[in-house]
Amino acid sequence: MKLPRQVIILGRKIKIKEGKNLHYNGIPCLGLCDYEKSIVYIEKNQADHTKLDTLFHELSHYFLTLCGMDQKMSESEVEMHCQLITAFINDILKI
Repeated sequence: MKLPRQVIILGRKIKIKEGKNLHYNGIPCLGLCDYEKSIVYIEKNQADHTKLDTLFHELSHYFLTLCGMDQKMSESEVEMHCQLITAFINDILKI
């Protein structure tokens, strides 16, 4: 699956890049956001449908950060919201 090279969220261009062996705080992960460089990294070695879910999830993180909502929630609440947004997007795409 070919991912988009970039997306625009709230007027900000965000580059999408694939990477290998991504880690967050020393733990392997499927996606990462680099807010300073405006890049979302997606683990290359995963199934296409999982790759798309990971992209939606990471873009949800980016959206919550741009809105300042991540500052009002715990890390587990942010993760829950990202999972809910990803499920919502998937439901819309099925229509």
